[in-house]
Amino acid sequence: MKLLLTVDTEADNQWEPGATLTTANIAHVPRFQALCERFEFPPTYLCTHEVVTGDAFDDTLRRPTRAGRAEIGAHLHPWSTPPFDAAWDEEGRARTYPSELPDDLLHAKLTTLTDTIGDRLGHRPTSYRAGRWGLSSSQVQMLSELGYAVDCSVTPLVSWAQDRGLRHGGPDFTRAPLAPYAPSKHDICRAGSSDLLEIPVTIVHTSSLMRRSRRFRRWFRHHHRSWGARAGDRFLRLAPQWFRPYPQMSAERLIAVYETASVLGVPAVEMMLHSSELMPGGSPYNRTPAAVDDLFRRLERTFAHLASRGVGGMTLTEFARPRSASDGATSRRSIESYIARS
Repeated sequence: MKLLLTVDTEADNQWEPGATLTTANIAHVPRFQALCERFEFPPTYLCTHEVVTGDAFDDTLRRPTRAGRAEIGAHLHPWSTPPFDAAWDEEGRARTYPSELPDDLLHAKLTTLTDTIGDRLGHRPTSYRAGRWGLSSSQVQMLSELGYAVDCSVTPLVSWAQDRGLRHGGPDFTRAPLAPYAPSKHDICRAGSSDLLEIPVTIVHTSSLMRRSRRFRRWFRHHHRSWGARAGDRFLRLAPQWFRPYPQMSAERLIAVYETASVLGVPAVEMMLHSSELMPGGSPYNRTPAAVDDLFRRLERTFAHLASRGVGGMTLTEFARPRSASDGATSRRSIESYIARS
């Protein structure tokens, strides 16, 4: 199994519409990079436009990439990526999902972000994540045309349909595969013939009850806001568990997510976090230095466990583009075997 570390590398706590975009958190990335290098787990930094055009990009993010210890990919936030359109980017309104955008504006923003990263790196990015998880079928085609090899926007078992963007809700990924797959050109939650590899964030039911019972999973999905479902989740962890170091996710819970994915035969586990979480007060999750220190303790314990199990690290593009024909055949067999069992 491989570990893929993905970091949404973006502005400081920005979720109040109309907030000024600052990127002070980028100065806190080297501490995380050092931890990753200690365990030889190279991260993929998925960067927004304001980060790529910022003063700290070269020294803080491009340097480890040039040394082969990290990858720079693209992270499309429509509200901070030109060209801007008053109908979709008006200041003070809700944050737009990329999946909401008209195709011509979406393509223009993707092209701007891709070209900007290419100019700063000296080569175009090949990995991508949509802002707010807002992937759409039209993006899959555009990404392939722009030379991307891999996307990581899908969150299996999770729907964003009730989370409003500017005009609509987000995608529903409840039916998406847990393991990497080539998405259909018409349905991003189904395997198909796209040239793009989709590597979903690792989200699983660590509860054996939830894994065994499709009926119970369906009940929880429809009633998860009810008192009974919330109480059951508190004691039995009925909700899907993310491989993401939320404050409530202890090292033991993160390890349980990895172990469950291992039992399920997933060929790679993908952890995600935001660069803003690495700075005290940079996100809603880690408001104090003590909270950031706790984050690093949990990451260190989790990384140590994965290393003890022989898990190796890869960037997104390294996983998507195996280094040899035998590696490629092995990866394809692992993915096909998992899909056949699902």
